[in-house]
Amino acid sequence: MKQPCAFLPVAIMAAPILMSACSNSNAPAPQDVSIKFAAQVNGADFTCGQTYTGIGVTGSDFQVNDFRLYIHDIHIHDDATGVQYPIELVQDGQWQLDNVAMLDFENSNDSASCNGTTETNTMVQGKVTVPASVDLSNTEVCFTVGVPADKNHIDEATAASPLNASGMLWAWKVGRKYIRIDGVGDPTGVNNKFNLHLGAQGCPGASATAPPSAACSVPNTFEACVSNFDVVNSVIAVDPAPVLAGNDITVNLDGGATAKPGCQSFVDDNDCEEIIPRLGLDYSYGRVSGTPSVYTGGQVMFSKQ
Repeated sequence: MKQPCAFLPVAIMAAPILMSACSNSNAPAPQDVSIKFAAQVNGADFTCGQTYTGIGVTGSDFQVNDFRLYIHDIHIHDDATGVQYPIELVQDGQWQLDNVAMLDFENSNDSASCNGTTETNTMVQGKVTVPASVDLSNTEVCFTVGVPADKNHIDEATAASPLNASGMLWAWKVGRKYIRIDGVGDPTGVNNKFNLHLGAQGCPGASATAPPSAACSVPNTFEACVSNFDVVNSVIAVDPAPVLAGNDITVNLDGGATAKPGCQSFVDDNDCEEIIPRLGLDYSYGRVSGTPSVYTGGQVMFSKQ
């Protein structure tokens, strides 16, 4: 049986030290963790500007020219108890700010068709404090895709990195692009631009270049969890191909190749009908015509590699 801390007749000045040592002797220590991500397209490693085969309902070629996204509230989820243990992010001044991180997979030097910058970031780094009962070599990692509302609408000109990335900004009212994947369906044929841009909708306000006057009715953030995860050795694959599985990427349903290419999350964007549900979200806010998706399988963009 464990013995209680004994009283020792020591000097009064030493008492606080002894009390602190006694009360914290069993407290778990913070552990450094690095959650690694790898961009893929249809299971193949991503390189900006490269063309990938077998995408969408027609099995078309797809050239991907940008691949970036925001995540926040990254945590370890203990399935046995339901307790969440937040990963406190390293404040690196570039990729991580408070509880938000940006993943940037494209290198603009890889191809003349690439957008973005030459810098890349493929991991989230921080510290987590868990009890001994939580096995970090076989656990569940969860995170929310997007930017929290209190940071989504701040001015790009005064925002700290990574929220100052101009290529990830729509407008103050709508906020950031949570996911930006730019691509071209059948690049050697119809050469149809087909993008996936996820962001908030239903943001009230008269000006697009000012913060919304009230909360957005459709935040469009979603949680992704990866189980059986070893925080030291495992990698989270990020692959848009399963998200595009219900679309013909050689066609835009809203006016052809020059109008709203692909899914832009808008309320009248029919290309989002099959995409938004495959991110684990409901697109009922945006359907204006056609048949609603019957897909109910949850998000398919993130998985254990």
